Formats: sequence, C-alpha cells, structure tokens
Amino acid sequence: MTSMNDSFCSIYADRLLPATYVFQLTDHLYQKRLILEHQLHHHDTLEAAEALRQVATHNKAMDTLIADFEATYLVKMEGQLLGAFKQQLEDYNRLEKSLLEAAQLRQPFEKDRVGLIALFDITLNELTQLSQLQIDVGRAMRDDSLRLLASTKVLTMLEAALIVIIALIIQGLVFASRSMSPPMPQRHDLN
Repeated sequence: MTSMNDSFCSIYADRLLPATYVFQLTDHLYQKRLILEHQLHHHDTLEAAEALRQVATHNKAMDTLIADFEATYLVKMEGQLLGAFKQQLEDYNRLEKSLLEAAQLRQPFEKDRVGLIALFDITLNELTQLSQLQIDVGRAMRDDSLRLLASTKVLTMLEAALIVIIALIIQGLVFASRSMSPPMPQRHDLN
C-alpha cells in the first residue's frame, strides 16, 4: 500500500507539477515576446524602461519556475532537455535585452531580430519536448501503478480465499470433533 501511495504522490509531484511549470514557462516566454514585439514596433523611449522592467519580472518568475522544476525528480532525458532549455533561454534573454536596449536608442536591430525569432523557436521547441516527456513518463508511471494495483488486487483475493478455506477447515474440525465424542448416556429410568 505504501508503494501505491508513493506512486500516486510521485505522479503529482514529479509529473503534474512539472507539466504546469512547462505551461507557465511557455506563457512567460510568450508574454516576453509580446512585450518585445510591442516595443520594437512603437519605439517609445518612455515605455522602453517599463518594457525592460516587465521582461525582468517575467525572467525572475521563469527562474523560480526552473528552480522548482529542478527540485522534482528528473529522468535522464528530462535533465538533458531542461539543461538545453536553460542554455537557450540564457541566449534568448541576452539577445532580447540587447534588442530592447537598441530599440530604446533607436539603433538598427533587424539582424538581431531574426536571430531572436530563431532562438524563440528553439527555446519553445525545448519546452514542447519537456511537455511531451512529462506525458510519456507520466504514462509509464500510470502503467506501473496499474500493474501494482492489479498485483495488490490478486493478493487481496488470495487472502480472502485463504480466509474462507481456513474458516471451512475450522468449521469441519468443530463438527468432526462433536461426532467423534461418545454420545452422552441417557438414563432410561427417567422415561
């Protein structure tokens, strides 16, 4: 029963929570992209500082989510994908910051913008792979739990059958012991 409880707790802590972290990381990544696109199209120097502040807020939230993700149990492939995602995100954040600063100074940035779009796609792909891995590992854990549940069910049925057999043997012994004892002599003179 303990292993069943551990299995369900692990599905929650090591699969469901990371899946929500991936979703939230994707949302933050898209929010940052929207902020950047707005800034690059409007060139408002007053909004540039606000855009940098908003991006920094999203970056901090993403760092917290990544730290929470790393605190869960990671399968080997998951650790590799998370490491690749972190590297891509660092590169993306660096280029994003330089683009925001260039937009604030009204400097040309078209080459960096193309590079940023490519990095965005790569980073998003890493998140997609992490999400798919959550599904695959979660499915494997579910299958293991179902096998454990099936074996527990079989053991429970065997225990119940054994209890019934033992009860029948005891009842048979009780009836057999009564029939083996000599009948009590009756006094004929009382008839």
